[in-house]
Amino acid sequence: MNENKLQAVSSLLDQQQVDEDLLKQVIDDEKLNESWSRYHLIGDIMRGETADFIDTELSQNIASAIAAEPTLLAPKAKQSVSQKVKAKVVQLGKPLGQFAIAASAAGLMILGVQQANNPDDMTAVPAQVWQPLPMGGVADPVSYNYSRQDTALPSQQKRAQIERQQKLQAILADHQMQTKLNSKATVTDDSEQVELIDAQQPNQN
Repeated sequence: MNENKLQAVSSLLDQQQVDEDLLKQVIDDEKLNESWSRYHLIGDIMRGETADFIDTELSQNIASAIAAEPTLLAPKAKQSVSQKVKAKVVQLGKPLGQFAIAASAAGLMILGVQQANNPDDMTAVPAQVWQPLPMGGVADPVSYNYSRQDTALPSQQKRAQIERQQKLQAILADHQMQTKLNSKATVTDDSEQVELIDAQQPNQN
C-alpha cells in the first residue's frame, strides 16, 4: 500500500482535509478500509472511548477455560531399591553430622577458654645489645651475649637463636678483620709515600 494513501487516510481522520475521491477509495479499497478501522480504534483507545465495545474480561475467560479442563494425573514413580537405601542413609547421617558439628564447636570453645585463662608459657626475652669487639682483635666467646633467661625457650628455638648469634659474631669478627687489614694497608701506603717523597727530595737538592 502506498505511504501517501495512508497519510491521506490519517489526515482524513484528523479532519484536516476532506477529499471525496479519497473517501471513495477508502470505501472501495479493502486495505484502506482496514487501515481506516485501525486508525479509528487507535483514536478511540487514546481518548478512552472504548469501554463500551471492548471485552476487558479476557483474563477471566481464560482462567475459567483452564479451570474447566480435566486434570491429568501422572502415575506415581516407583522408587528403586538404591534410592530407598540412600534415603535411609541420609536419615541416619543427619544426626551424626549434627553431633559432629556440636562436638567440634564444643572442642573449639574449650581450647579457647584454656588459651584465654593460661598465661603464655614463653617468657619475654629482652632485646639484646650487641657489644662491638675490642680493637685488639680478641673475640668474646659465643656464650658472652647468651642470656640466662633463654632457658625457658624450647630447644629448637634455643638452637635457632644460638645459630643467629654465631652468624652475627662471625660477621662482626670478619668486619673487624677487614678494618684491621684496611688500616694496615693505609699505614703501609702512607709509609711508602713518605719514603718516595724522602727519596725524591735529595735528588732535587
